[in-house]
Amino acid sequence: MSVLGRNTKDDRTEARTPTQTATAVPSHSVIGKGMSISGDCVTEGHVRVEGTIVGSLTANGIELADGGVVDGDLSVPSTGKKGQIFVVSGHVTGRVRAHIVDVKKSGTVLGGIEAEEATIHGTVKGGVTVRHRLAVAATAVLDGDVSTDRLVMDEGGRVNGTIRMGREAKGSSSNRSGADARADAPAEPPKTDADGGTPEGARGKKPAAA
Repeated sequence: MSVLGRNTKDDRTEARTPTQTATAVPSHSVIGKGMSISGDCVTEGHVRVEGTIVGSLTANGIELADGGVVDGDLSVPSTGKKGQIFVVSGHVTGRVRAHIVDVKKSGTVLGGIEAEEATIHGTVKGGVTVRHRLAVAATAVLDGDVSTDRLVMDEGGRVNGTIRMGREAKGSSSNRSGADARADAPAEPPKTDADGGTPEGARGKKPAAA
């Protein structure tokens, strides 16, 4: 087992001889129950969080256990390998950015999700952007807009927001919002003065006297 990226061994393990060389192994860190870390954490390995991190966590694989809390973002490194999975059974106040995201029934994400693929059983707020496939289970609650190429939704799953799929999902909703608002706005009726006529500023010029 390792803590914060440091591999530890049982004391019964034989000491290496000078001719032996250390073999690189994947780092697996555990932040146990009752443990709290303040500050951003970055590792190239996998992290299981049972305690609390007050800050953002960047890793190649994350398992946020039920009861675990990350008061910040979860993200994969820019050099991260494809196919890394983030499993969220705990509470995340920030945004989750990963290749594959699995939010369990007890999981809560308040800042939204960006992923290649995602499965939602719990609660996600802040919107979801999934480039390939999004699965929404019957127990899921999504508060915010959803953008994905493919959507699988079980009966009972709830999405409180706009769903965009396929080519429409690739468009920018922010760019459309202003134009849509202008297009949908009703035209204002012409103003009239107290006598029911056209106001002075809007009246046409009188024809010149013959």
